[in-house]
Amino acid sequence: MLYHQLSRIRGQLALKDLSVSDGLLLTSRSLRGKLPDHRLTWLNRELLGYRPEDLEALGEKESKRPGLSKIVQLLAPVKKQPELEVPVYRFLSGTWGRLEDGGKLTKVREPQLIEKSIFCNIGMQQLEAQLAEMDDPMEGLFSMSFDQQTGAEFYCYSKELVRIQEAVRTKLAEFIDESISELRLSPNSD
Repeated sequence: MLYHQLSRIRGQLALKDLSVSDGLLLTSRSLRGKLPDHRLTWLNRELLGYRPEDLEALGEKESKRPGLSKIVQLLAPVKKQPELEVPVYRFLSGTWGRLEDGGKLTKVREPQLIEKSIFCNIGMQQLEAQLAEMDDPMEGLFSMSFDQQTGAEFYCYSKELVRIQEAVRTKLAEFIDESISELRLSPNSD
C-alpha cells in the first residue's frame, strides 16, 4: 500500500495535479514511522519554512554564500541541529531597492546591501499562496526582505519563486524514489 501511495503522489506531482505543499505533507505523513525522523526534516522545512537555527547550521556549512552569511549574522547562537543539505536552489537572485512613485524600482547602493541573492526561508505553503495571489507569476516583482536601516527592500522577479517551487517539486520526486528504494518497496510488497 505504501508503494502505491508514494507512486500516486509522485505521479500527481509530475502532472501538476497536486500542489508541491500537498505533496510534501502527504509524503511526510506516509513515511512517518517508516524512515528516521531526521530523514523527514527536509520535508518539514520545505513545507513550513526554514527556522533561524536551520539557517545557523546551514551557515556553518556554506558561510561563503553572501546572502546566507548576512542572515546568519543576525541570528543568535542556538543548539546544534541535525545537518541539512544546503538548499542552494532557495537562493533568490535580485536587487536591493525602493519602489518610487509610478512603480519604478530604484536600486540602492548601500555598502551593507551588496548581496545580489538572499536565502528564501519561507515554506512552500506560503510561497504557493503568494504565487496564487499574483496576476502573472512569471513577470511580477516580489519583495522578499526589508532593511530597516535604509528602508530598502530586496526585490526579485516572481519567476524566482516559481523556480524554487519547481526545484522542490523535482527534489520531492527524487526523495520519493530514494525512499521507495531505501525501504525496498515494490508494487507487490504491500
